[in-house]
Amino acid sequence: MNEQEKIFQQLKKLFDENPESFNIIEEEIDIDLQMEYLKRSKKLHKQKQTLESVLEKVPQLYDPEIRIEEKRDILIHLANFEEVEAFRTIEAFRDKATGDIKPWVLMAYRESKMVLESSLLDEKQILISTGLGGKGYKLRFFIVLVNNNSEEYSETQQKLIHTEIEYTLKHANGELESVIFEHDLAQITALIPINMSVKDTIKSAIDECNQYGNFIAENFLVTNIKKLNTEEIYQIISEKNTDNEIKSIDFEDDFDDFDDYDEDEEDDDDDLF
Repeated sequence: MNEQEKIFQQLKKLFDENPESFNIIEEEIDIDLQMEYLKRSKKLHKQKQTLESVLEKVPQLYDPEIRIEEKRDILIHLANFEEVEAFRTIEAFRDKATGDIKPWVLMAYRESKMVLESSLLDEKQILISTGLGGKGYKLRFFIVLVNNNSEEYSETQQKLIHTEIEYTLKHANGELESVIFEHDLAQITALIPINMSVKDTIKSAIDECNQYGNFIAENFLVTNIKKLNTEEIYQIISEKNTDNEIKSIDFEDDFDDFDDYDEDEEDDDDDLF
């Protein structure tokens, strides 16, 4: 069992025992920004400030002359308080925030919500953070199926892929958001429950499709970090391709718990099947 599979099994066990303790960042936020937020949050958490002193700075959030770094720190300080007033303050600004500060307030909102729930429920909450976000208890994934013959999918093949992927996801309580066909690629965006194996779910759909001509490569690309463009996909395939066979291709799978995050440690657990 590789590291990614171990992480999945651990998360599945935790989720099956107490799904209410899981919080998923639903918005699509650049993973580098998320890591920067986590590091900054860890650092500022060590600084002792009163809620009153931080609330006095809240008007600065709405001041266009204040630097984004200062606004970021105000939001992070607010998110560290186990107080409803701090959460409501972030929530109010979230509804008005635009531009570069928007992802910072979204991160602060999710952290504050988790901190508040942990306090009220007297139970540790787990925050799942990925670049593509999710919905409810489902994570969003970007998946690429490569044509086995390096040619465009026919209209019949396209319909079959769409039908089988949609059916398989629905059977797994997932959701198909989109399928885009370009050259010899089928680019899929889907929501998959956190306690379901992405590898097994997609492989099942591929196996069903391949009963009608073995036209999809056995190995596929999957990531929850970002949606790749065509050039990036082909570059990855080219780098990993030997003897005209697509080998293992690596992607990130970041599951970050705010309470356990170590600012000196970064996960690069990248996988493709």
